[in-house]
Amino acid sequence: MTSYDSSSSGAADAPASPASSAPAQDNPKRAVPVLLGLFVFSLIVDSAFRFTSKPIADDLGLSVTTVSLQTTLAGIIIGVGAVVYATLADSISMRKILLAAIAMICAGSLIGFAFRENWSMILTGRIIQTSGLAAAETLYVIYVTKYLSKEDRRTYLGFSTSAFQLAMLVGILTTGYISTYISWSVLFLVPLLSVLAVPSVLKTVPDHQLSGSRLDVFGIVLIAALATNVMLFLQNFNWWFMVPVVISIALLWWHISSHTNVLVDRAFFADRRYVSMLLVVFILYSVQLAYIFMFPFMVSELYGISFDNISLLTVPGYACAVVVGALSGKIGERLSVRSTITLAMVLIVASLLIPAVFVTTSVVPFVLSMVVFGSGFALMYAPLVATAIREITPERSGVAIGFYNLTINVAVSVGIAYTAKLLDLKPSLFDGIVSTPDGFDPSFSNVLVIVAVVALLGLVVYRVASSLLARADRAAGRPVETAALDG
Repeated sequence: MTSYDSSSSGAADAPASPASSAPAQDNPKRAVPVLLGLFVFSLIVDSAFRFTSKPIADDLGLSVTTVSLQTTLAGIIIGVGAVVYATLADSISMRKILLAAIAMICAGSLIGFAFRENWSMILTGRIIQTSGLAAAETLYVIYVTKYLSKEDRRTYLGFSTSAFQLAMLVGILTTGYISTYISWSVLFLVPLLSVLAVPSVLKTVPDHQLSGSRLDVFGIVLIAALATNVMLFLQNFNWWFMVPVVISIALLWWHISSHTNVLVDRAFFADRRYVSMLLVVFILYSVQLAYIFMFPFMVSELYGISFDNISLLTVPGYACAVVVGALSGKIGERLSVRSTITLAMVLIVASLLIPAVFVTTSVVPFVLSMVVFGSGFALMYAPLVATAIREITPERSGVAIGFYNLTINVAVSVGIAYTAKLLDLKPSLFDGIVSTPDGFDPSFSNVLVIVAVVALLGLVVYRVASSLLARADRAAGRPVETAALDG
């Protein structure tokens, strides 16, 4: 998985205000523990629901495609919500936003639990709940970048990186045991614990409003409409969904061409490096949660392993991802940016082909693939984002990374959508190259190969774009490569 300091929050790398802009309180760090606690808690809840699709589908008799909506829509809401809340935080106090977020988390959770046998109401509850989670996930990083000194920012943003991997692991283990021994619907009661943070929020988080900024509502609506309809198309392959996609693209281009104070302006699209890396990001990150989403379906069907034990199989992968992420800087000192990213992408492709081609009566290939898969994404994040914003000026880097992170979240949702559809279709396209023991469903191997081909496409696009950009750098007299974390 990616490191969190820029993987889900559009404000993560926004230019920080000087410490003098800190709210009127003796020590702005007083609010950090409660903000970090809500940040981690929200990530745990979000990861738990992302992993619980199979028990929901089994209990309610839903197809994989249908149940994936509670994950794909949540991803889009978190991506768009990061941009929305980052903008609102400039004109509305963080205390008010956090209190509203907790209210949404609790309201959505209560709806989901009360109507746990009604899929439409469960989905409604998840949308409301996720709208609150998106705020809690975003505001920690915004607060740290706005109100703490440069030295403290580095420390506390480092906490967010570790917290992301820990939260993913805790969330998956939690949903595994609750779903197996109690009921998946009880997961809707866990977020109600966020109410316990209200007294600390009122006491420590400043009720401090900065100068207002304009929220590009129209641009956000267009991006949300574009992402949602692409996702729905990939779930149903209904070409009517492409009509609003084309309209949204046309309107978005007109909007950013003829208006100021937009979410992202045309200048970003004039940067060939940034645009090229956004395309690579969209392709590669569509694979990331696609595999995590399909993992419990495959392992359960192939090996009959209970859901709680399936969650345990992911532990080595997340543990290795933490280690690789921590060592990515050291690796970047020995390899060029291009070599580091290429190595990471090769690992991702290989991790998908290992269990696809070598399905055995043992679950070991799947455990190994999760280790390699997580390590590949942990290694790739820092050098890839550094490459994307290499030519972006510091004053525009916040917006650039915000849109970069929005692209990641949209890609994740799209990837889950097409993977869920593939699981329902049970393809046999690669039956000739996969090896499955008698009695094992080969369609899972076929889906893994297709997802691996998508990852391979991302690698090819990156290598071609990298070669063209390197040629342009040489012609302009710019350095061709930098260390992985230098950007």
